[in-house]
Amino acid sequence: MLSSKLRMLIAPLPKNEAARLSALKGLEILDTPEEEMFDEITKMASLICDVPISLVSLIDETRQWFKSHHGLEDRETPRSLAFCSHAILGDEVFVVPNAKEDIRFKNNPLVEEAPNVIFYAGIPLALDDEIKLGTLCVIDNKPRELNKEQMQMLQLLAKQTIRLLQMRKATERLEIEKLAAEKASAAKRDFIAAISHDIRNPLNSLLGMSEMIRETDLNPTVLSYVDHIRNAGEVILHLVNDTIEISRLEENASVLKNEWFELYECLHILNSFFQAETKRKKIEFKLDSGVNKNVFLHSDKRKIEKIFWNLIANAVKFTTKGTITCSVQLETKTKGEGILQIEVKDTGPGISPEVKDRLFQKYNQFVPEGCGIPGSGLGLSIVKLSLEEMGGMVEVESKLGEGSTFKVKIPILWKTEEGKSGTTDSNIKPQSHLPSFSRPQRVLIADDNDLNRKVLRSYLKPLRFEIVETSNGTDAEKELHESPYDIAFLDIEMPGKNGTEIAKGFSEKSRRPVLFACTGLCMPEEKTHILTSGFDYFMPKPYQKEELYLHLKEIAEKGT
Repeated sequence: MLSSKLRMLIAPLPKNEAARLSALKGLEILDTPEEEMFDEITKMASLICDVPISLVSLIDETRQWFKSHHGLEDRETPRSLAFCSHAILGDEVFVVPNAKEDIRFKNNPLVEEAPNVIFYAGIPLALDDEIKLGTLCVIDNKPRELNKEQMQMLQLLAKQTIRLLQMRKATERLEIEKLAAEKASAAKRDFIAAISHDIRNPLNSLLGMSEMIRETDLNPTVLSYVDHIRNAGEVILHLVNDTIEISRLEENASVLKNEWFELYECLHILNSFFQAETKRKKIEFKLDSGVNKNVFLHSDKRKIEKIFWNLIANAVKFTTKGTITCSVQLETKTKGEGILQIEVKDTGPGISPEVKDRLFQKYNQFVPEGCGIPGSGLGLSIVKLSLEEMGGMVEVESKLGEGSTFKVKIPILWKTEEGKSGTTDSNIKPQSHLPSFSRPQRVLIADDNDLNRKVLRSYLKPLRFEIVETSNGTDAEKELHESPYDIAFLDIEMPGKNGTEIAKGFSEKSRRPVLFACTGLCMPEEKTHILTSGFDYFMPKPYQKEELYLHLKEIAEKGT
């Protein structure tokens, strides 16, 4: 214990004591655990100066507290006893060669008792010329002096200590901001997912019912109205998808999912949609494909489709007369490797050099005169960010009044379908994807939304399945366990039991149908969670007929 019998000179308070204490508290370092980076400073100071004790000492209202205390067990002492209280009053190194001969300290208990401070040298830890928080000091229990080199090294270590104090605070602030950003990002992600779900459900009804109406006998005028409704729904769907995509790209959460796919099928779907859209605007759309019919590409199919969609949709939006041409070529560099080349050319208003420089920035909205309202400003930024992920590139050539040409190159792997030679067919025509089963399939559709069930039933109608419907999870589970079914379409969110609970309810030994998860929850992590819960296929809303038929075709080929 330290004696309280004092007959010594107590250091006065600095003139800027209030500001000094405020700065010290602002660092939020008092009473924090020991940290290696500060302990290394005091160890070096002790070695350089050849002394047993070295401290990083900080002075608050009543005490000196040690952030690092090499060679000393105590973490603090009263401020009234602190040599450092004197050191922070000046700008230079504060040296006491022999405390027993110094009137200010010879009766100090820290001198008369342990730790027997005889020699002291302290460098003020100054945030600036005025604010001194404490010291980096070295202590010996015998009289001594420091040489010039030791003093210089001690001063350098003091500067490093100040930098560490500032860096620690900045790092702590960054961590707080990071956590806040992560929290905000999670809230944003949850919000986007919820909005996406709430939009996708009515969109499924809108697009599905439009498709059903199109297949009835309609006069051309009514048919054009239906096409307008469907195209508007498709635009909303892609806007929702763009919002999700840019959110993931901003978070670096997007992951490439490469797979083998036939580009011809993707181009057919794109062509069907944009032919209808350009016809409505009374402009022409040409799709010239030099990619062979039976050529398969290995890349991220979804991202490539998104690149096509965003480039063509951008051209359609800003072209009021003339022609939009999408040209597709595959440059085969070596066997199995190649470059997919996409060129989208329009006869729109063109782009000025000033706008061109910021064309691919997020939320940049460019609206030439007479071209309507601005879009989301997401499409082209998604194109560029996606291409960067895939190792591709995009460039644009444009002059005001002469239209624009976007050129894309994507490195890919390619192959031809076994047993078939690739044949070039630039005229993309519809293909039938209706699966053929060896026997009639018994199918359950479970969804609490009547329109969703109607849409799915209409898509399955050409296949002549035996279809049973339920509107809640409890009835669906009962049906599946009491009657044999080949395929079940289960809505993830239903009254009673949800689809995931039903899927998990099948034992490994029980005969189970092929399970489709039907949901408006379309974030990639949600898809992963759902597929690991017992489902065989993930079917996001709004349902895509072509995608559904491809899944069913795969099931048929497996002999289900």
